[in-house]
Amino acid sequence: MAPQSTPTYAPDNMRILHIASWYPSMAHRTLGNFVQRHVQAIATLHPSEVWYAAPVEAGRDIPLNETNESERLTERIAYFKAERPVVMHTTRALLRLAEGQESSFDAIHLHVAYPAGQAARILAKRWNIPLILTEHWTAYHADQRQKLPFWRKRSMRLTGRACQLICPVSEDLAESMRTFGMGEEFRVVPNVVDTELFHPSAEPSSKDSFEFLHISSLVDDHKNVSGILRAAAVCLNEQDNLQWTILGDGDPKPHQEFAKSLGIGQHVTIGGEIKLDEVAKRMRQASALILFSHFENFPCVIPEAWASGIPVISSDVGGIREHLNDERGRLVPAGDEEALIKAIREIRQSLWDSMALRTHAENVFSVKAVARAFHGVYQSLEKR
Repeated sequence: MAPQSTPTYAPDNMRILHIASWYPSMAHRTLGNFVQRHVQAIATLHPSEVWYAAPVEAGRDIPLNETNESERLTERIAYFKAERPVVMHTTRALLRLAEGQESSFDAIHLHVAYPAGQAARILAKRWNIPLILTEHWTAYHADQRQKLPFWRKRSMRLTGRACQLICPVSEDLAESMRTFGMGEEFRVVPNVVDTELFHPSAEPSSKDSFEFLHISSLVDDHKNVSGILRAAAVCLNEQDNLQWTILGDGDPKPHQEFAKSLGIGQHVTIGGEIKLDEVAKRMRQASALILFSHFENFPCVIPEAWASGIPVISSDVGGIREHLNDERGRLVPAGDEEALIKAIREIRQSLWDSMALRTHAENVFSVKAVARAFHGVYQSLEKR
């Protein structure tokens, strides 16, 4: 997908090499799609190239390396057989992309510290150019970091301390990264939303029902889809003109079976992965977005909902409270199904200013807003 139309970069602007730990590829079509959106936004103001080493699972054919070029952005993806140690193979694949060339880049922008951070550190030192890091990963939070092996923590800290600036997607994540020991200088730049693709419906809703939309990975111990379904069952006993649509790139079958066991199958549509333009269409058709995750940073789907003019119900985790207030939806404690049921009732009974929701999304999360924020980051590097 091409970047949105915004003012193009000047020829003398800094040229950025993006190195990604997660990125969409033939190995995994949706992994790191939010990273790709950041890169595409930056490319509207700065000529960019992105390198990604994509591990391919055993039993699958390893694709040939690919290069995708457009006027503003070049993507280079190197495929390799997935095996341990991950860092070593990722580093080798990325460094092979640099063989035989001198740097034509002014800075390296690393997206997610592990496992591509070692290669980014090596190249930044070899070429004597600044290294910055954008981070999305929930692993830095206190309730998640104990799951990391010590050698991974060490690699992540080495990367963080080698960066001139770290740009988490929320202030909550920035604070977790500080306590993790990643570095000292942080500047929050949020995830990006294509506000041309995500927009309110031009037609007033003619539906008699109220539809709650949930889009996620469908992994229950993270996204708590089962909690949403239990709350839906209670609300449907009170009011039967409610509908739930639950979609994602995980396995929908366990959730379909659970909905049937609750006796709400006829009111709940549960399906697998859909393309981004279809996500935007579903947003326009929905009445509200609902999330009930046990942990998050700040998922893209929330500002996508606001850009589409619909409110959001979410658990109060990660950096979500930094933007979600009572004018844009409802926050509930993680795991509190009674609070979720109350929020569903309130959302259903309230009137929402769809244009105010959209204006917030455009001012903070649009391609133009995020590109300008990163332009400021790069300018601060130049001044040093």
